Amino acid sequence: MKKSICMLALSLFSVCASADDAVADPESWYRDAYAPLWAQDPGSNVEKMLVFYADTIETHSPDGQITRTDRATWLNEPMGEWLADGWLGSELQGLEADRINGTTIRFKASWLDRDEEFPEGQAPHQVAGRPHGQIVFANSDAGASAYTHTAIDEAYRAVGELS
Repeated sequence: MKKSICMLALSLFSVCASADDAVADPESWYRDAYAPLWAQDPGSNVEKMLVFYADTIETHSPDGQITRTDRATWLNEPMGEWLADGWLGSELQGLEADRINGTTIRFKASWLDRDEEFPEGQAPHQVAGRPHGQIVFANSDAGASAYTHTAIDEAYRAVGELS
């Protein structure tokens, strides 16, 4: 669960895009330039990922504390933990891009983590989303996310599977 939450947090913050292609078509830029870095062997792509982040990352905690961390530490430390836990990478499942101004775009992405702990198709969310006869489960667990929109998407999927 920790890995999924961290990946979601990475994909929800605003990314400042200065490259012309990022500003012209932010969704294509994200899918073609940024997301692939997380898909295959992300541990070897950290330096390529870091160019997309500010030199210093500010993290705001619920109690109002602000922590400033250099971008390399901010990404390298959790990346090392994720890889040690058996995380293999993430596949981009969905993407929304909202233009904030002429050079800043906010990306909301959903990812599917690949983990060596579970054989292909056997991760808990994959098993939870399978029909069992005329019984179909629809909840956020089946979508590997703890958000209401995921539960709604899963309900839509489940109704379609019964039809």
